[in-house]
Amino acid sequence: MRKILDKMFRNKKLSILIPILVSALLYLLFIMFGVSEDKMNIIIATPIASVFWFFGAFLVVYVQVKNRNCPEVFLNFFEFLTTLFFGIYSIVGAISVVISGFQNFTPITTAGLLTYASIAWAHSKRT
Repeated sequence: MRKILDKMFRNKKLSILIPILVSALLYLLFIMFGVSEDKMNIIIATPIASVFWFFGAFLVVYVQVKNRNCPEVFLNFFEFLTTLFFGIYSIVGAISVVISGFQNFTPITTAGLLTYASIAWAHSKRT
């Protein structure tokens, strides 16, 4: 499983940057085209929630990466399952937002993409 993770996150910069840019693109498209009753609240809450989510997810994985008592098998399994779950979640969420004409956007819509990027960053810290 470690080899699969290494291949997924081979290009560290792109595996961190692309999900963040896609998240920002969805956010900007919502700002431009989305119509919602509480649009201003969503516009304000999304960057704040995204920063906390990104660094929180990174911290959860990074603590386990640096924990000498954490078995590598568990770490590989956790990283892979989390990446798989949030990857599928982000694809479904992004498609839902685009199909709805950017009406279904919430601050949690970007969570899957940001989790992928934070796991990629934490994975790059492994030795």
